[in-house]
Parts: sequence; C-alpha cells; structure tokens
Amino acid sequence: MNDEKLIPELSEWRKLNGSDFSIEDWIISEGNINFSIGYSLLFWPEFIEFENWRRSENIKNYAQIESVLNHIHIIDLFGTDEKKDEVNYEQIMFLGNKICEMYRAKLQFEYPEKEFIFEFNGFVRHLPLDEYEITFYQNNNLTVDIN
Repeated sequence: MNDEKLIPELSEWRKLNGSDFSIEDWIISEGNINFSIGYSLLFWPEFIEFENWRRSENIKNYAQIESVLNHIHIIDLFGTDEKKDEVNYEQIMFLGNKICEMYRAKLQFEYPEKEFIFEFNGFVRHLPLDEYEITFYQNNNLTVDIN
C-alpha cells in the first residue's frame, strides 16, 4: 500500500515531521471527533430489513431491487465537486474494498443466517471515477421470482 497515494498530503507532513510520520500521526494532527462519528455511521451503518416488494414486469428477482437500493457511488461520499476533483483511482479502490469488507462483517454479524453477495466494479481500471460503486444483495433473492 502506497499511503502517500491514498493520502497525498502525507508527503508534506513527512517533510515537516520526518519520514516515520504515520497515518496514525496524521489522524491525531488533522482528525476530529465530529468526522470520526460521522464516518463511523457511514462505515458501520444501521441496516434496515425490508421484505414487502411490489410486483413489476421489469423486475426479475428481489436481488435486482436490493442491488439498486443498496448501491453506493464511492465518489459521492466526498461532497462537493471541488472535493471530488481531488480523488484518485487508488483512493476509490482502497475505500471501495474497505467498505465492502466492513459491510460484509456487519451484515454477517447482524444476519448470520443470510448470505450476501457484494459487488464492486473496481477491477475496471478506466471508468470515470463517478461510476465506481459497491452494492450488495441476498444470494437467495437471485432465484426468487416476484412476478
């Protein structure tokens, strides 16, 4: 992991504080409790279980509905267009994979009887950054026809 690609300003901090200045040092210097709380709610969310789907000719199974409802465009987590312009591919890949890991752990913890499938299109290197997204749905809903 190249931490300076993930957090480009680390190189400036290291120039001022020495090469052993770590991400943890940077968090202590720049972080705050408000952002920590906010990100904790994003990274360990409250999931809502919903089971009363309507019939539709366009929907082939519940997994399609779940996939749309549960998707997140990674770049949308960064707010303004100005902040989005600062984002690079390595950051999108790192965060997308970490969010998948955290959501997978949370869902396994809360719903141990269910199996979820996670998708992250990060393996496609040349997409515009706003097209990278994660989603998840239940495995058993792939075969449940709602028509």
